[in-house]
Formats: sequence, structure tokens, C-alpha cells
Amino acid sequence: MATFKLEDGSEVEAFTEEEVKAKIEEEVTGLKTKVDELLGESKSAKQKARELEELQRKAEEDGLKQKEEFKTLYEREQKAKQELAEKYETFAQRVQQKEIETAALSVASELTRDTKRAELLREQVARYARYTEDGVKFEMGGVEVDKAKVVAHIEENYPFLIDGSGASGGGATGGKSGGAAKNLADMSEGERVALYKKDPDAYRRLRDSHNQAA
Repeated sequence: MATFKLEDGSEVEAFTEEEVKAKIEEEVTGLKTKVDELLGESKSAKQKARELEELQRKAEEDGLKQKEEFKTLYEREQKAKQELAEKYETFAQRVQQKEIETAALSVASELTRDTKRAELLREQVARYARYTEDGVKFEMGGVEVDKAKVVAHIEENYPFLIDGSGASGGGATGGKSGGAAKNLADMSEGERVALYKKDPDAYRRLRDSHNQAA
């Protein structure tokens, strides 16, 4: 600082022009430094905000990606399950159909030794065969029936395919007391079934006799 003498003779101390300039420059420099600090803090805040936004965006993308991957895996698993179920169903149907055909052929083989006619009879018998949890059963008109009922129906409707497989020769057996025995043509389907159940050999002999007469 410098001492200045006033007109009244008194003296005062004051900053010189150089000191004032230096003081102003110092304050300006300090302000600039503060401004730079504030700008730096602002830039840092903006950078942090951008980084946070980037992290949030990445997290959302990762979440969507994981959801998409889960969806893909889920759909793939469901498709594999469906394919396996279809393969099992197809296999089960084949096994069931094979069981039906085997049972039908067994019945047909009792009616003829001829393989071609047995195949035709098998097709007809199979129409009444159904696969159940207890094995192959027979149904006619939606009602479960036994094998004898089916055999009687087949013999009545397809006698030309039957040759008496497994039957011994001879005519009709046993007459009723005081009269001749009924032949196969005179019997109802119920009577045929009853005879087949009671005496299969007698039934076959009547059937053979009927076929020979035809």
C-alpha cells in the first residue's frame, strides 16, 4: 500500500493502481478456478448420469434377453414334450391295434384253416374288437359281448368263409327226445351262442353240416 497526502494536509493509505489490478486479477483468477470446479462437477454429474442411464439400459436389455432365452427354452421344452407324447401315443396305438389284430386272427383261425379266408374273417372280427385296460374285448352295438356272440354273428353272416377249422367230421349231434335236432339254419343267434358256450364241438359239427349242405 502507499501513503497519499490530501489537500488538507492529512495523509491516508490506499492501494496503488498496480495493487488494485493485482487484487482484481487474483479475484478473477479465483472466480475462474471456482467456475472450473463447478463446471468439472457438472461434467462429472452428467457423466455419472450417463453412466447410470447406460447401466439401466444394459440391465433392461439383459433382462429382456434373459426373458427371451427363457421363452425360447420353455417353448423348446414344450415342443420336445409334445413330440414325445405324440410318439408315445402313436406307439401305443400301434401296440393296441396289433393286440386287436392278433385277437381277431385267433378267432378267425378257429373258423378256417385257409389263410386268405382267415384274413377276411379277421377283418370282420376286428370290427367288433376294442382295446381296453383289461385287454381286447368285443362290442356289438355299443354293448360288450363275449367271443361266442361274435363267432355266431360271423358264422351267420359269412358262412361262405368258414370251413370248420378244428372240427371233427360227422353230422349234427343229439336229438331232442321224441324229435330231430335243430340244424344251424333253424337256430336263432342266441341259440347258437348258447350252444357254442355249452358244447363247442357240437356247434362246430352243426356248422360243418350246414356248410356242406350249402
